[in-house]
Formats: sequence, C-alpha cells, structure tokens
Amino acid sequence: MTGTSRRAVWISYGALTVLSIVWLVPLATVAMTSLRPQAEIRAGWWHLRGATFTLRNYGEAWRQGLSDFVVNSVIITLLSVTLTVTLGALAAYAFSRLRFRFKQVSYFLLITTMIVPIQLILIPLLPWFRSLGFNQGGIGPYLGIALVHTAFGAGWAVFMITSFMNELPDEVLEAARIDGASHLDTFRRIVLPLALPGIISFAIIDFIFVWNDLLLALTLLGRDFQPLTVGLANLQSPHLTQDDIVSAGAMMAILPPLALFVLLNRYYVRGLFAGSNR
Repeated sequence: MTGTSRRAVWISYGALTVLSIVWLVPLATVAMTSLRPQAEIRAGWWHLRGATFTLRNYGEAWRQGLSDFVVNSVIITLLSVTLTVTLGALAAYAFSRLRFRFKQVSYFLLITTMIVPIQLILIPLLPWFRSLGFNQGGIGPYLGIALVHTAFGAGWAVFMITSFMNELPDEVLEAARIDGASHLDTFRRIVLPLALPGIISFAIIDFIFVWNDLLLALTLLGRDFQPLTVGLANLQSPHLTQDDIVSAGAMMAILPPLALFVLLNRYYVRGLFAGSNR
C-alpha cells in the first residue's frame, strides 16, 4: 500500500469514527437520562458531579403500562415477519427459478409496492380494515396489522431474496431435479439453507421496520392492541414532563432489535455481501 493510499484509508477511518461518535450522542443522551432522576437532568445530563444512577425509571415505565404494549409489539412483529419472510421466500424462489406466464409483469407490479408511500393509502385502508372485521377484537387486529405489514414488505422481500437466489449455482439445483426432487423439496432442502443469509438479512430489516412502526398501529389499532411505539408516545403528556421515564421506555424499545442484530450479525453481513464476487 502506497503512502497516499494509506493516508486515504486513515482519513476514511477518522471520518467514520467522528460520524459514529456524533451518531451515538442521541443514544447516550437517552441512556443517561433513563438512569437519572428527572430533577438532576433538567440542567443537562452531562453534569455528572453528584449524579445519582438508578433503575427506578425502568420499573416506573413498566408499571405505567408499557408491559402490555411490549406484548402487543412482540405478537405483531413476530407474526408480520413470519408471514412476510415465508411468503417472500416462496415467491422469490418462483421468480428466480420457475417459468410461468406474466412472470415479468407480476414481478414489476410486486416491486412497485416498494415505492408506494404508506401515507398515500392509509386513509383508504382504514374502512377496508374495519369492513373485514379486523377491529373486532380477539386475534383479528393482530392478524389484520400483520397482513398490512406483509403487503408493504412483500415487494422488499421478493426484491432482496430473489437477488440472492439468483446467485445460487444452477448445477446444484439441476442435480436435485435429476434426482427427482420436486420444487418444494428443492426449495426446502437446498435453496433454503443456501439462501439463509439473505433471508435472515431481510428478516432483520423487516423486524426493525415493524417493531418501530407508529403510523399504521396508531391509525388502525385500538388501545388494547397498540404496540410499544404508541405506548411510548402515551407516556409523554402536555401537562407532565417525564423525560426520565420516556427515555427508560425508549431504551427498552431499542434492546430487542439490538439483541437480534448482535445474535444474527454474521448472517446479516454474509447476506449483504452475497454475490459480490460475481
């Protein structure tokens, strides 16, 4: 590596380090605010002389109703991601490896859902949601919001997973067909294991999108079925400042996606760089 190249690398790393620190400032603010009493952070959380650190804010946020919202978020997110990944992977295999009429048209129409803003169809979506009984209680609201998330995520699922499946070696799939394997057997035993990094990469992205959703849940769901994002908004009122408790709730909301990313990071990185050598 030449001196100029080495200097460029150091400059790049330095710039990325600075940007990373700047990006972490809001997170540090929330973390420090969640661990200190409201009276101490009014002058700024960075004043650490005589600071008191406590987990009381987390317990108070939980007691103020976040526990119910967390359960709703887990149900909605797991159901939505499972439906989207399952249907998206099957559709991606069809678009990648099968031949059928109107294949290109179908793929184009599905991909166009990626560019449709949610806000554009949110109001027309509300009467449809009600007319199908998804606001009646039971599992209806969970299933309804999961189907909405699946509809918005299907285009992304097919786009990402199809690109990954296109990179799989044709020889392996051809050998399976010669051995008499059906398309379902080929998908389940060969394609699915080989495409796992790409599928998990999309699952992580979709998990974060659904977990952080506020607009759809606030519009379509009743109070008893709303997720954690709505619960966090409800903690803050115009007549009562609860920055400490809201920050504690925000930290609890950050932990599940962060833990998922840490656990599946190696699959995520492999999925992002799949096919880069071609």
